[in-house]
Amino acid sequence: MYRQAVITFIDILGFKHLITTGTFEEVSKKLKTIRRLSDVDDQADGESFEPKVIQFSDSIIRIRPLDSKANKESRYGLMFYEMLDLVHMQGELINHGICVRGGVSIGDVHVDDQTLFGPGFVRAYELESIYANFPRIVVDPALIQQLQKDKRLASTHNTLADEFAYISKNIRRESDGIYFIDYLRSFQTEIDEPENIPVFLRNHKELIVKNVGGATQLTPVSAKYLWMASYHNSVIREFKEEFWRQEELEITPKEVPMLQSVEV
Repeated sequence: MYRQAVITFIDILGFKHLITTGTFEEVSKKLKTIRRLSDVDDQADGESFEPKVIQFSDSIIRIRPLDSKANKESRYGLMFYEMLDLVHMQGELINHGICVRGGVSIGDVHVDDQTLFGPGFVRAYELESIYANFPRIVVDPALIQQLQKDKRLASTHNTLADEFAYISKNIRRESDGIYFIDYLRSFQTEIDEPENIPVFLRNHKELIVKNVGGATQLTPVSAKYLWMASYHNSVIREFKEEFWRQEELEITPKEVPMLQSVEV
């Protein structure tokens, strides 16, 4: 039987390269890190406040049924918490040198101990494989629109305007018109100690420079990290904090030559 759910499909970038070049120990360690930071719990069935999470190889699927027991008893803001969980997951994975790409949508899905299928799952996969393109988790416009129609996606304690305001803090619309999880900005508000914010931002910068710093031409890999560098700099330029120097965190054309401006 199908159930309507918020469904997220995530792909771990660079995993195929790791499989072909890394040792068993390196691959196993990375998988364990991904599993831990993705909150994979074999006992979770999606009926509580936590989603059903499935990991196979380099893919992660998260399922939050709208008619779950927890959501029936107390509408807890199902869509908001999925967005927030994705912010946490991406931020923590960045600190471990791991990038992801994905899509989050809404639709019908069936999942049991042996099978997983449904149009909602297909849609989330399409968002990841066709539209994400870069290290970002794309948010389906249909999910945003459905928030206006289906109260099961929102918290019983908030007005619709409040719910949209909370969710908008965790997503961002790119210049191509696509919404995605704004992890680089949002994760900072989830860090308890302010002095750890620049540490996270440096980790993000170092990950980008390591993977694209020497590139001088566009390739499928360099294009992904070039987008990431542009996203990084756009967020850094918004900061006016006094306990770190903005110029130390911004990625320069010297570090990534492909960021060089055409202006003289």
